[in-house]
Amino acid sequence: MTESDSYELSALDATHKAGLRFFAGIACFSDHASNFRSLNKRPELWPVLENGDRRPQMEWYVGMSPTDRTRQEEALAEIKSIALNYPVDGVFLDFARWPLHWEIELRPGRGRPLDSTFDPATLAKFEEATGALPRALDSTSARAAWIRENRLGEWLEFKCRVVNDFVGEARNALTETRADAELGLYVVPEVNRLTESLTGQRISDLARLVDWVAPMLYHNILLQPPTWIASALSSVVKGAGKKTLPVLQADSNRNPAVAGDWGPPMSNSDWSETLSQLAARPEIDGLIVFPGMALMGEKGDLLRAMLGPTRQ
Repeated sequence: MTESDSYELSALDATHKAGLRFFAGIACFSDHASNFRSLNKRPELWPVLENGDRRPQMEWYVGMSPTDRTRQEEALAEIKSIALNYPVDGVFLDFARWPLHWEIELRPGRGRPLDSTFDPATLAKFEEATGALPRALDSTSARAAWIRENRLGEWLEFKCRVVNDFVGEARNALTETRADAELGLYVVPEVNRLTESLTGQRISDLARLVDWVAPMLYHNILLQPPTWIASALSSVVKGAGKKTLPVLQADSNRNPAVAGDWGPPMSNSDWSETLSQLAARPEIDGLIVFPGMALMGEKGDLLRAMLGPTRQ
């Protein structure tokens, strides 16, 4: 499983000859890989917070407005291009959500993250869907505050519908181009009952549209113990069942002064405890490891031991 602008056909061929499947990925509503090229060219994509400010860059992340039709069509075209030009076995949607640097913003001890995006185009679509806002609201912050006070439920439904509709279109784009390919979706885990309202990812809805629902259970980045994984996983399984394919963090190999803050160093014992959170979950048929290179040593041996000879 990987995510790139292009793929080496020789790598796909070697993967298939080894009896493995190859899944590509696409960053739907994030521009970080291109150093925010699209955001700088099209400022209307920039998310707007409920206080009226542009969402600031946090580490490597800003996010994009998921309601922008041009960006949606670009992402759908990318899915079709991957499926047409490469013999992939599936595509995973990444950042198919409303903006949130959840790994940092949902850490313990932080206040409620500011909601977004209250940009003019998105608010116009919200009004079209739910009715006009009072004309006396003379600022973005005033409109956002009024929505949160008077139409919070409708705002949440609107956000979920935007994500659902896009994922449904992505399903169609992939199926029309490569009928046997599977569609996966990375989702943000539930934290303090904030996740759905901030990301617009409603697991029970999305599970009907995809083949795999992959919760990013990055406990170490979230500054949580491995035991946190069990409860976070349960909330996804409730909505996605056997489509659940958890992503477990195996290492913290980044220097926060240089790149993203992946939390404190992860020991082998921490990784073993992380894996143990899946041991008693018969409805889980597999897992994804982040980052994959962490398995090149002892942590890979620990994973093999956990899987056992019948599951290799």
